[in-house]
Amino acid sequence: MSTRSLGFVLLIVVASSGSLPAQARTGVDTNLDAYPTPAAAPEEVLIRNATVWTMDSAGRLEDTDLRIRGGRIAEIGRGLQPGPNALVIEAEGRHVTPGLIDCHSHAAVEGFGVNEGSDSVTSEVRVADVLDPGDRFLYLQAAGGLTAANVLHGSANSIGGQNAVIKMRWGASYPEELLIDSAPPGIKFALGENPTQSNFPSLPGLPRRYPQTRMGVAATIRNAFEEARRYRERWEYYRSLSPSQQERHAPPRRDLRLEALVEILEGERLVHSHSYRADEILMLIRLAEELGFRVRTFQHVLEGYRVADEMAAHGAGGSTFSDWWGYKLEAYEAIPYNAALMHRRGVLTSLNSDNPNLARRMNLEAAKAMRYGGLAPEEALSLVTINPARQLGIDERTGSLAEGKDADVVIWNGDPLSVYSSVDYTLVDGQVVFSREADHRHREEVRRVREQLAQAVRDEGKKEQAEEEGETEEDTEEPPEEESEPEEPAEEQDLEETEAEEAVTPNPAAPAVEYVYSRFAPAETLAIVGAEVHTLEGESIPDGVVVFSGGRIAAVGGADTEIPDGARRVEASGKHLWPGVIQMQSVLGLTEINSVSGSVDTSEMGDWNADIDAIVAVHPASTHIPVTRSRGVTHAVVAPEGGVVAGNAALIRMDGWTAEEMAGVARHSLVIQWPGGSSSPFAFLFGGQSLEDRKKEAEKKAKELDEFFDDAELYGRAKAEAERAGRPWTVDPQLEAMQPVIARELPLYVVAGDDWAIRQAVEWAARRELRMILVGGREAWKLAGELAQRQVPVVLTGVTDAPGSDQPYDVTYAAAARLAEAGVLVAIAGSDGVGGSSNSRNVPFFAGVAAAFGLDREEAYRAITLNPARMLGLEDHLGSIRVGKSASLVLTDGDLLEPGTTVEQVWIDGTQPSMQDKHKQLYDRYRNRPK
Repeated sequence: MSTRSLGFVLLIVVASSGSLPAQARTGVDTNLDAYPTPAAAPEEVLIRNATVWTMDSAGRLEDTDLRIRGGRIAEIGRGLQPGPNALVIEAEGRHVTPGLIDCHSHAAVEGFGVNEGSDSVTSEVRVADVLDPGDRFLYLQAAGGLTAANVLHGSANSIGGQNAVIKMRWGASYPEELLIDSAPPGIKFALGENPTQSNFPSLPGLPRRYPQTRMGVAATIRNAFEEARRYRERWEYYRSLSPSQQERHAPPRRDLRLEALVEILEGERLVHSHSYRADEILMLIRLAEELGFRVRTFQHVLEGYRVADEMAAHGAGGSTFSDWWGYKLEAYEAIPYNAALMHRRGVLTSLNSDNPNLARRMNLEAAKAMRYGGLAPEEALSLVTINPARQLGIDERTGSLAEGKDADVVIWNGDPLSVYSSVDYTLVDGQVVFSREADHRHREEVRRVREQLAQAVRDEGKKEQAEEEGETEEDTEEPPEEESEPEEPAEEQDLEETEAEEAVTPNPAAPAVEYVYSRFAPAETLAIVGAEVHTLEGESIPDGVVVFSGGRIAAVGGADTEIPDGARRVEASGKHLWPGVIQMQSVLGLTEINSVSGSVDTSEMGDWNADIDAIVAVHPASTHIPVTRSRGVTHAVVAPEGGVVAGNAALIRMDGWTAEEMAGVARHSLVIQWPGGSSSPFAFLFGGQSLEDRKKEAEKKAKELDEFFDDAELYGRAKAEAERAGRPWTVDPQLEAMQPVIARELPLYVVAGDDWAIRQAVEWAARRELRMILVGGREAWKLAGELAQRQVPVVLTGVTDAPGSDQPYDVTYAAAARLAEAGVLVAIAGSDGVGGSSNSRNVPFFAGVAAAFGLDREEAYRAITLNPARMLGLEDHLGSIRVGKSASLVLTDGDLLEPGTTVEQVWIDGTQPSMQDKHKQLYDRYRNRPK
């Protein structure tokens, strides 16, 4: 390999790994770590003029200062003066809270390596032995305000491994530096489907492991503790012997597995038990009481609301998800009111993540408890601060702000429970481990260094070329160039900036699509009066009036708008009225429980399924539909998955007795899963392909896709000719279904995530002059300029996804803003974390996160309303509040995108569906459970 080739390989390695061992060779400072290393903790930090949420009896303090010395909170008050070497942070208009705490985390451990699955009891293994202080999620989570976490063993075992309670001490060199040394030791138990392996594939040649039932789990735990009791008795007997007697008796064989269980019996080790169903929660409570110990926390505890009284009497805490549900059978009865119900019934309650990405925004998970259960703001924030600290036994040190406590502090640029707020600073033990300002400076430094490296490689190439051509060094010298602003690294540039300018074929405009209104639209005239009307086609109208009849809007205006005689009035003073939310990418009605195959109807076998239609499989009685509607979603695109040509998507109303009655557009788009365009970051663990192999396979499939379209075009021409000639014709269902697409009557819904796949798909669609809507778009921000030039709309489904390993912490949060700034029409959709239909209701929340990271707020509203309507060719019917459009409306008690806002009523084509759903029914039932 030539020196020049080696140089380019070296540059590629730098871009991907963030390090370069050839600094001496290039003479360039190669600090290319993705995230900055924090500076040493200052002697003193003074935060001034903030709103301080103490999370103790002092409450919330306005215009207050907080002084930190020696890693501890030294003083809280007003008018504090800084010492001579103090770092002063002016925080007027900002909010200061304790660091957030995650009571169920797998941060700083190696991927899936948290389950010792060989046996059902593995209490001897220790999470602390595998902590990784270099795990980038320590930084990513600190950037979201997290400062401490309970790192747990996995849930494959009835009795798993020992936990580790850590702080997010980004920059630590050794694993033990992460540990909170005073935290009581704990251990992970697990109940339900995971230890019974009910969802695990049965692999040939691998034996099944006991237990396989919940009954067996109970027996396993009881047997383990009976053995531990006998072990303790043997040691107690041995220790009771005199020294001379001990010399004549061998000590019992030491058993680390049983020693951990003895520590539980003696109250020295806390039990944190993975759980879901009420029956298994109650089982472990009674079993623990029988055996003589207490369960400290039930983790996830999704049916804790059903046995909250029993948990409170036992003294067990509950650490739950905010609103995850339906992703497996035992989570099907989960409700988002769980945290509030347990809290109200006297259970010490917290919220957890069990997910490294979700842990980046625990404040917003807490905010959901204000909507689901009506908790006050301080109560909601306690779910991720002082309450998990108490559950972990570290509340004397952290979880609240008081003199003498550890200086685990977060400074927010707004209300910490608002979706529009983000972290400016996170301090752990008084050290600034995250600073937004320092993070952005570091990014610029990385860009500068990468450009220096690129220039060094270019200079080396010129020198080598000159030597090959026999020129002297003097002959090749060039005058020094003036300094210029560093260019963006190649992987973050818009692709049209890296190549010669060339004419591009714009994406065809969205054709107007016929929308079928609900046949149940009432003839009665209704007037919503007094709300702030967010038309999304202009300024909002305070104290507005919207009149509709027959499913369409008849009048929109201010308080003086004429209301027809006999109209029914809805008094909405102090409320907000919005267009209905459109969920642009879903499998609503096609899935019920992700892990139950019989309830999942999304993906047909084979690569070519142009003749299948999602609408025929939509189950109108799906529990997910009213649950999603309750959050303001009035319409959804239901798209099949699987293969290359997956089938035809439908636009449905979120109400109706049958799928036919729900269909606004029965066949709207042909869904194409672009070959190789998206892959799981964990694919390599399951024998997934390398990037190069994926690209090769994708090229092969893309060629087959092109041939499929060629066949469809030839089929159409041949059929037309046969019909003109009066010859008989044999219909091919696949190619017949393609004709509306070939005729440009239907657009393509192209699902792709990786930048190279997006580029391929865009160029392919342009060459064939097909209308394309890009869906997914994980790396679409890299091609923002080209997508804008080609007028390709983008449906983002990963706004809250984790960034790539060498990308800024907020790259996915800010992707929508970056696309919109370039002129791309952007919609926001999709699920987060658990997939399927269960998280479709959180589309407004995802738009709010995008707004917090740069997307104009009005554009964020439009990203889930008017922009989807424009993409779908339904702008004349949906997406805004305008005379003549569908009366699909949402009435709320606050900002639509805020997690704490309640949706009070929706109208769909003028109909007023029930706002009741399964979750509300269970909430009403169990909050009224007799004590």
